[in-house]
Amino acid sequence: MSNLPVVTRVPWLLVSALVSVITALLAFMLKRSAGTDRHSAVLAAGAAFASCMLLCLAVLSAAVSG
Repeated sequence: MSNLPVVTRVPWLLVSALVSVITALLAFMLKRSAGTDRHSAVLAAGAAFASCMLLCLAVLSAAVSG
């Protein structure tokens, strides 16, 4: 993704971060509604955020590479 101009790179990174945050919030709400404690829900949300952000960055990198 380094060969893209900054004007193109920054919005895609912001979209990736926003999608990851929404995924983390949904994971937190689902875990809490299932009856788990807050600590487990936060850990699940963190794992969901990290996984989604990693997947988004991998997809963006693969799309730029061709």
